[in-house]
Amino acid sequence: MAKMTSLKELKNVRHGKNIIELKPWKSIHKTITLPMITALGEKDVPGSKLAIGFAYVEKPDLLGVETHKHNKRDQWIFLFGAKNFAEFDADVEFVINNKVEKINYPFYAYIPAGMWHMPLNVTRVGKPLIFIDARIAGDDDPPVFFDKTISGKGPMKPAKKVPVKKSAAKKAK
Repeated sequence: MAKMTSLKELKNVRHGKNIIELKPWKSIHKTITLPMITALGEKDVPGSKLAIGFAYVEKPDLLGVETHKHNKRDQWIFLFGAKNFAEFDADVEFVINNKVEKINYPFYAYIPAGMWHMPLNVTRVGKPLIFIDARIAGDDDPPVFFDKTISGKGPMKPAKKVPVKKSAAKKAK
């Protein structure tokens, strides 16, 4: 098997103008032990706007990063059966736009630009799943974080409100 790197260090290989060899990388999640692959958009091909990553999920975990939004781009999250796409033997909680969605079916979530969302909380996995994270945009839209901590691996709760400093509150008036 090819050496796995981090996503930050990932460099896919171009073969000609339009063919890209996907290189493996190691997930930030300890429960995802098989290599991940990702098309890197403009980092792979100048002018390409599609970035899409794939993971094989076998165990419960909190997938993603702390509560965040993207100001300039939409995002799509997919989760479905790994062997039979229509088969879904798992339980998931997803907080999107401050609403908890309980999911036990193959799905995708559309997250428009500017919408706050938390990571997927995969609470049970009976059969392996495929996870896909996709976006169409340039590389100049980093996430904006609401709170840089995740409270734990239990049932997810909306992130705590960030207290406003008194000096900032006075200026706002």
